[in-house]
Amino acid sequence: MKTMLGAAIAAGMLALTPAAQAQQTSTRAPSLLVDTSENVPRFGRANEHAVGLRAWVFIMPSWMVGLFANVNPGWSGATNLAIGPEYTLRRGGLDVVLSLQYTGFQADSGYFRGKSESDIATERVQSSLWGLYANALFLWHHRFNDWFELQYGAGVGLGYVGGDLYRTQVYPGSAGGYNDCTGQGSPRSDYCDFANQHYNGYREGRLTDTNSGSIPPVIPWISLPHLAAHFRPHRNVDVRLDGGFALIGFYTGLAAHFVF
Repeated sequence: MKTMLGAAIAAGMLALTPAAQAQQTSTRAPSLLVDTSENVPRFGRANEHAVGLRAWVFIMPSWMVGLFANVNPGWSGATNLAIGPEYTLRRGGLDVVLSLQYTGFQADSGYFRGKSESDIATERVQSSLWGLYANALFLWHHRFNDWFELQYGAGVGLGYVGGDLYRTQVYPGSAGGYNDCTGQGSPRSDYCDFANQHYNGYREGRLTDTNSGSIPPVIPWISLPHLAAHFRPHRNVDVRLDGGFALIGFYTGLAAHFVF
């Protein structure tokens, strides 16, 4: 009995020593760290809000314009920047992305005529147009892990059109290509005809003008499909790599947000 009592007392004193306490602390610490990280997932909330900025590049290839007009081979298309703020609301599996977006419609000079028109109707056209859109993207996702998902969806919106479009009648040059007409009947009456006043940097009017130009005051925004690679490097930061097709061409770019 004395031997058993002495062994119990010795075991109790050993458990109270600093070495034993340090060993117990070291075995508990890793589990506490794991629990803390698991309680703060990067993705995972059913409801989220985010604010940020998008920057896209739009590309309108010449063949796309060629679906509606005859395009001189020397014109390669147009490339423009689109930029604007975003607000994102996530509810379950759907992201609704609202944005105000500036989009350039600028293009270098090119020679165009209607699909059913002869070469006499060819004009030199140059654009400094731009659009200011209010649009919305509706994006669903397939999540691969805690920090990456693929998104897919579509967008709709409406935009105001600003800037100018210049049209000038031309005639074939002696060395190839085209030269600007200087006025009605000059220097060639067949090409520089009296069908319109498109001379000396004529500025195209709008549909709402008294003389009824061809530029609409507003244009719709339709993007289908919109595809994105969505990254969450931090709980409060996300980055979206976008790509898709809209009425004004193909686009690609980035959007970055603060998530709360």
